[in-house]
Amino acid sequence: MRQGADLTGLFKREFELCHVREGEVVGILSDPTTRPVYVDAAVGAATALGGQVFHITVPGLGWDTPAPVKGMGASVPALAQPSPLLDAVTAALSKATFVVDLVHETIIHVPLRGVLRQAGARILTVMEPPDVLERMFPPPGIKEEVEALVERLNGASALRVTSSAGTEVTYDLEETKPFSQYGYSDVAGKWDHWPSALAVCYPKDGTADGTVVLQPGDIVFPFKRYVEEPVTLTLEKGYVVRIEGSLDAQLIQDYLDSWAEPEVFAASHIGFGAHPRAQWSALAFYEKDETIGMDGRCFKGNFLFSTGPNRETGRLVEAHLDVPMRGCDVFLDDDRVIAEGKIVEPQVARVG
Repeated sequence: MRQGADLTGLFKREFELCHVREGEVVGILSDPTTRPVYVDAAVGAATALGGQVFHITVPGLGWDTPAPVKGMGASVPALAQPSPLLDAVTAALSKATFVVDLVHETIIHVPLRGVLRQAGARILTVMEPPDVLERMFPPPGIKEEVEALVERLNGASALRVTSSAGTEVTYDLEETKPFSQYGYSDVAGKWDHWPSALAVCYPKDGTADGTVVLQPGDIVFPFKRYVEEPVTLTLEKGYVVRIEGSLDAQLIQDYLDSWAEPEVFAASHIGFGAHPRAQWSALAFYEKDETIGMDGRCFKGNFLFSTGPNRETGRLVEAHLDVPMRGCDVFLDDDRVIAEGKIVEPQVARVG
């Protein structure tokens, strides 16, 4: 059996969660590095559900940057840089009510995604390996559980993170709006990522202060690398001002320095992983080009620290670090919701 045919049933189940319906216009977006079987499966699944499907593919090359553009940061040049081609792609996809993002580096941090959401499209990013899509298929109740965590975030004015390794950092959550990822897009204007289970928000810009200490076993994306020696990050007024440690610290410092752009040192979104089947150890089983690391980003009880883009403020820099941290204590105002990497808040502890 061809893998595309094998995957069509799985994609059809996912698209049913996304409420793909008879007569709906479905746009499929890809680039040359997209898995061809995903295009086949997406087209087949949407067609089987009665969708009217079209497919757009864009070039993958064209960057003129000082460092690798990898890791769910900047997409591809054709979708990140203004051009007549981008205008044409945007115009076409804006006519779709369901858009499947199969671009290997995704459209998460480029303006196109916001334009499509404003047009009312439901957007679903898909790029993990087939076995990950199957293993982490959205379980029953995951939407409600993640939304409960988002509701808890939404009611807080401050967030504090501590750890036995020495992390002590605070964020101001006033005037911020958290959002959910539960692995499918079922509401007009929503973007989601299959697979996923995250509660995420952009704290008030310029408010992150304190120390973040990465421990062995924490994961640094886009390096897709487990930390081997402690790294100490000092944050002042929303920016990383000092990076201390050995090789892992040097890799982070060199990567961020290479952009010659102060905004890549800005603190970005924070989040909590909540997927019951996401595995911290999964990254060890895949080659770096196979996975974007949703296991690592979503494993239950992690605190997700990040730097770089903030689409809420228009800071769309191309360098982006996501760092899922284990074993943290997370406080919303004075209430501890995560204790040593375990969700303990009663209304959200049921996740998984």
